[in-house]
Amino acid sequence: MKQLIYLLWLLIFFSCEKDEIPVPKVDRGGLKSTQINMQSDPNYSQFDYHNQVYFNLENNAIVKENLKTNWDIGFESSENGWRVILNSAKFSDIVELEGQNFDDEITLSDINNLTKRWDRPEGINFDYGTAIGDYRNKNSVYVINRGYKLDGTQYDKKKLIIEEVNGAYYSIKYSDLNNLNVFSKTIYKNNNTNFQYFSFENNSIVDVEPTNSSWDLVFSQYTHLYDLTGPVPSYLVTGVLTNYLQNISVAEDTNYLFEEITANILNEFYFTDEQDKIGYNWKDYSLNTSTYIVNTNVNYIIKNSNNKYFKLRFIDFYNSGGQKGYPQFEFQEL
Repeated sequence: MKQLIYLLWLLIFFSCEKDEIPVPKVDRGGLKSTQINMQSDPNYSQFDYHNQVYFNLENNAIVKENLKTNWDIGFESSENGWRVILNSAKFSDIVELEGQNFDDEITLSDINNLTKRWDRPEGINFDYGTAIGDYRNKNSVYVINRGYKLDGTQYDKKKLIIEEVNGAYYSIKYSDLNNLNVFSKTIYKNNNTNFQYFSFENNSIVDVEPTNSSWDLVFSQYTHLYDLTGPVPSYLVTGVLTNYLQNISVAEDTNYLFEEITANILNEFYFTDEQDKIGYNWKDYSLNTSTYIVNTNVNYIIKNSNNKYFKLRFIDFYNSGGQKGYPQFEFQEL
């Protein structure tokens, strides 16, 4: 009898590989399906994609949403932060005038032949991540093309200098190009958000981003940069960006069926913290039908700030009434 027990014990012991640690099964919950309305504000219902929508995967919930035109520039809000971003949802860009005196008027002829710069869609951690770049220890004036209003007309331009940045605040000065409407502002940092967002319309900080630990994805328009040397290196697209500054990372997969992706194969995927890894090209525009067609064979594996993994794929871009701007996706925790 003792020999039989011993043999059974050996069988159990060697049934596991040497480096394998048995883990108890955890109920991760079933497949969830969600649709995001990117034009939910009834005051602007005639304009497509007018909202930026922040989403939390663990809670399967919209955390916050805002009108995409509510802000112009954002200031990195961490204690050591110094970078300044543009509102790429409005197709904003800048030109830099080095050695320029802020008090000198700027005309369109002064800037028409200067090279435009855009924020990189991958995020601020990448080379030349922001259009403004490293302004510290420079004597430059930045002319901000504030992009487009919802009705397609252009905002006026502003010239800007960043006079100081430290662990607590930014000091900025800005005006119209002809020196009208001159303002000096102090932008205080807040570690609860990735950026502090500023509006030239309101001449003040505006409430945009939710608490930085509360969201994973933001559905929004943004400026994509093409690796081309032609006349149109940038384009306004509609897609998904990640909360990359809070360690959200993404892997893209086209080899497996969505149903085949499990926690057991996570080590096969390459994860990146590029904020546009999900991006916009999970859908294609058909010239024949003048509609967007979603590629359901593209899978995304998302690691959130709590080290939880989710698989996600898009299944539609239209609501039941055939209106675009309603991305629908299914996802499941692994």
